[in-house]
Amino acid sequence: MVLSDLFRMPRTFIIILGALISFFLFRASGDFGPVAVAMNLFVPLVPAYVGMRFGVPSGVSSVCVAAGLTLVSTGFGAAATYILQFGIMAAVLPWFLQKVGRWDRAVASALVVVVTMTLLGLVAYAATQGKGPVDLVGQIVDEEVARASAFMDDVFSEAAPSPGDAAELSAAVEHMADFMRRVYPGMVILVSGLLLLATVGLLTAVSKGHYRMPGPPFAEWKAPEVLVWLLIACGFVVVFVSGVAQTVAMNLLVVLLPVYFLQGLAVVDYFFRRKALSPLLRVLGYMMVTLVNPLPMFVTGIGVFDLWIDFRKPREQKN
Repeated sequence: MVLSDLFRMPRTFIIILGALISFFLFRASGDFGPVAVAMNLFVPLVPAYVGMRFGVPSGVSSVCVAAGLTLVSTGFGAAATYILQFGIMAAVLPWFLQKVGRWDRAVASALVVVVTMTLLGLVAYAATQGKGPVDLVGQIVDEEVARASAFMDDVFSEAAPSPGDAAELSAAVEHMADFMRRVYPGMVILVSGLLLLATVGLLTAVSKGHYRMPGPPFAEWKAPEVLVWLLIACGFVVVFVSGVAQTVAMNLLVVLLPVYFLQGLAVVDYFFRRKALSPLLRVLGYMMVTLVNPLPMFVTGIGVFDLWIDFRKPREQKN
């Protein structure tokens, strides 16, 4: 049996198959440590693909079946986690892609839904625990930061050559923990946005002509111009203001800077394709500009200044 034969089977079978794959990926991701980050990319992909290929109701049904399997096998907490982290975005993203008409606006719209439902879920959970939403969020943030700090402590303590260096590294970890507490809301939004973008990219890669991804090609994509002024304003607030306003601006920067890194990456993709580089060389190039310092900052700067310079505008050759 080939893959094309598989997708000629009854829609109910496809819904159940997509739910099983998403369920097993979600369950297995907790057992693989850092590999779970890569596995999590595929948890919403499968039901989202079912929704794009066979209709939004089919994708929603696949999410519901996967959530039901999680509820029966693991409990309510795991099922709620699946729905809030992966299920909602897998259900609503295909609908927005078909109705909004552009993949970037679909991602933004789906992100609003995911964040709103997450907040409502936290409020509901806080009510069942007899706590205020702010206290519950503070507890969750402290637990997440404690885990991250413990991991960084373990890594840095092995790299410290002397007790003095170990003390400095410990202070740096504590400073990082304070920073994470301040920008945790922005980091949650950022992670959800990146997962939505990754899902769109993977949906594009596996479409095989069965559906069309609406909107401009990535190499031609630009962020809305108004965002750059918000970015500049947030930068000034972070530098010259303190207190709550500074914290809000820091969280906005956590969300906005990756948007302009993405635009800079689109410029890089434009030049890669213009030079007709092979897919392998393009992938290596993307990895370099993403992982090798200071290239990410350089790419983000390209994304910011693309508003004024327009790096992708055809240049007239002078005789």
